[in-house]
Amino acid sequence: FFTFTLVVTVSSSGSDSLSCSEIEFCNDLRNRAPANLYIVDLFSVNIDDFGIISFTLQGRIGYDNLEVYIFALKDDILRIKIKEFDSTRFELVDVFAGAPSPAGIASVESTPIHLTITTNIGSRLVVWFAPFYLEFFRNDVLELILDGDRLLVENRANSEAFSLGLVFPEAEVLYGIHQHASGLVLKNTEAEEPYRMFNVENSGYPINSTASIYGTIPLLYGHGREFTAGIFLHNAAQQFVDIIDNEGRLEAFFMAEAGTLDLFVFLGPTPAEVLRQYLLITGIPHMPPMWSLGYHQSRFSYLTQDEVKEVVANFDKNHFQLDSIWLDVDYTDGQKFFTWNPETFPDPIEMQQNLSATNRKLVTISDPQIKAEKGYSVYDGALENNLFLRNPDGTVFEGTSLPGTSSFLDFLDYEARVYYAKQFSYENFASTTPTLAGVWNDINEPVVFDLVDSTIPGDCVHHRNVTHRELHNAYGLLHTRATHQGLLDRDNGTTRPFILTRSHFAGSQRYAAFWTGDSDSTWEYLAISYSICLNANIMGIVFCGGDVGGFLGDPDDELYQRWYQAAAWLPFFRSHSNKETKRREPYLYSEDVQGMVRNAIQLRYKHLPVWYTLFHEYIAYKTPVIRPLFFHYPRDRNTFSIDNQILVGSDILVRAVTEPGVLSVPVYFPGGAEEFWFSEGDFRVQAGSGFVDVDVDISSIPIYYRAGSVIVRKETVSATTADMINDGHTLYVCLNVAKTAHGTVYLDDTTTLRYRDNIEYNYLSIDYAEGEVTFTQIDTHANSDKFDFIVDLIVTLQITEMPASGKPGKYVQKKYATDSSGNLLKDL
Repeated sequence: FFTFTLVVTVSSSGSDSLSCSEIEFCNDLRNRAPANLYIVDLFSVNIDDFGIISFTLQGRIGYDNLEVYIFALKDDILRIKIKEFDSTRFELVDVFAGAPSPAGIASVESTPIHLTITTNIGSRLVVWFAPFYLEFFRNDVLELILDGDRLLVENRANSEAFSLGLVFPEAEVLYGIHQHASGLVLKNTEAEEPYRMFNVENSGYPINSTASIYGTIPLLYGHGREFTAGIFLHNAAQQFVDIIDNEGRLEAFFMAEAGTLDLFVFLGPTPAEVLRQYLLITGIPHMPPMWSLGYHQSRFSYLTQDEVKEVVANFDKNHFQLDSIWLDVDYTDGQKFFTWNPETFPDPIEMQQNLSATNRKLVTISDPQIKAEKGYSVYDGALENNLFLRNPDGTVFEGTSLPGTSSFLDFLDYEARVYYAKQFSYENFASTTPTLAGVWNDINEPVVFDLVDSTIPGDCVHHRNVTHRELHNAYGLLHTRATHQGLLDRDNGTTRPFILTRSHFAGSQRYAAFWTGDSDSTWEYLAISYSICLNANIMGIVFCGGDVGGFLGDPDDELYQRWYQAAAWLPFFRSHSNKETKRREPYLYSEDVQGMVRNAIQLRYKHLPVWYTLFHEYIAYKTPVIRPLFFHYPRDRNTFSIDNQILVGSDILVRAVTEPGVLSVPVYFPGGAEEFWFSEGDFRVQAGSGFVDVDVDISSIPIYYRAGSVIVRKETVSATTADMINDGHTLYVCLNVAKTAHGTVYLDDTTTLRYRDNIEYNYLSIDYAEGEVTFTQIDTHANSDKFDFIVDLIVTLQITEMPASGKPGKYVQKKYATDSSGNLLKDL
């Protein structure tokens, strides 16, 4: 029995990625022999009233003098800007969540050969004069070097490229520079192509490749057993990055096409601290609506409103959970966004009412390509108000994309973003209702057919005469920013918008989820979805998933089932497929396959309290929703390269089965001999002592709860997340050897912004010790009265037989529906 102590009441066609040798700036910079071209002018060193240190770098003959600015920011962050005098280079502003906060300089000491800058929080930066280089120390540990031999800033008529080299003395592995379809650990590229950072359409993208795909985040971690440091190159132009292993010393060589050299340095010293420091700069989103954490069904395309209603009805008839259905471009009138096809969707309001009656949502696609057709109001208004991107000669740029001849809004222009946002209003997007609760921003790299890289030429001109090459990678960010504002304004700031984007950049996490794009229906693409989403989570853009079953091609039954089982443990959970594929809604399969898929979807819904709480903790503490093993076990070298397993939070370990026809898979159990993991699917226990071959069959994948955790679930699964809101909870109390356990749970109204604006939510600590479960309100200032935490059942998991000699141990479950006085838990 238990005693309760209540402390406080409670698509399109793909393109081949260009190589470095095919792009002049990259070819030139990569083949340049290292040479230190700059020395510090000792007499130029200055400290202004704001604590900003500046000095001049004198260039050798033929090279411009440069200005260097050093900013000491709060939370062990340093910022270095290097540019020409009177520079006209484009400088990003849209990435920041707010102005970075200065920390101030404690002291500056100068000698004839170097300058030592100590911040108010004790970090040190040493500026070496000749040859020029920078050393970054935290607690007297050298964590990062900016190598002056690789620094070059070009200022020629045909090139504003720059390069810089970074050395991580304490690192054993490098992570980051998202997005590539490759493993979690960055590989040595000296003998192959460097990693390309350029948002581009790449349908059926190559696996284990350095080729660029849809998103770019120039954040890099240097991780070792003792220390982790990071850098963020605040620049949205095309970049290439070489990863170099120089006799065990890991280096990164950045080559950028244009824009400003604006470098943020994060001194950690842990992976969690590096991510927190990065998110302090680039920001976090609002809570997602609960429905967005459920299962989504999509296809390119559902062609009629009757078909939409039929699909939803079949999900209900066959007892599959479903929270939303998605419409690709065919819902529109001639691929003109913010319109409906009058023949196939003659009564959109009736369709939305049909969906709303069963608590379903509708998500529609809205790409940035505006069909260049006079009489189309969105095009006419943008043309009249000069809101489109332009050619160098001042004419409106037009390119061929899915709608045909299209123009592209200049989202760098505030007025263009406002204009686009207004199109989402109920007045402008006719026949829409709040049931249309989400928007899908696709092909927003942006895609232009039949051009190099299938995108806008670099010499096209944005607002304030900024060329497209200077901000290309941020175009999708600006697009989703406008979409987000449109949905927010449409509902008078009361409802949480949901947006899915393909193209993304640093800061996109504030506005949108993203998915892994046009994957093939093969085992390799299933596996890479975990790598991409793990990397994205340590890049701060946590709401990630892949197209279940793959977008291109037809998965066989085994792969189809395995994909659902794996995808249910990624933050975003959607099935989507191309026009040429066979229909693959779950109810179309055999009873056996349906059963496996239904179990996977239901397991997702049972863990909705876990997902929702993790999103709150991401926002509150800047911790990822899913995490690579090294994130929690940073001293364990065996975890460094594991990317087919994820930690959901810190307490659930999942190993996807990404191999066909296997009867067992190796699973790595971290934490040491005193850490134990309870199997979710049977009564086995594993110690955290390394790799174990775990038996599998088609019915499930390896899922484990960490001993010492409390996993909050909902055992009664209904058709939608909305149908489950008021249901009670089951606590899985996973006892450690000390017979204690801890967990958390977060509750709010699941749809509005009142949790943020009115502080209306309940966030609880759940603790078990000595037969007593204690609930403590964590945020005591929150208005929690509306959000009682109802517990229907408590299940304890306790080890009865320890793992030994390579064999798993055993545990028993005990279930309690009443307290020690016989009162039903759900009535307390």
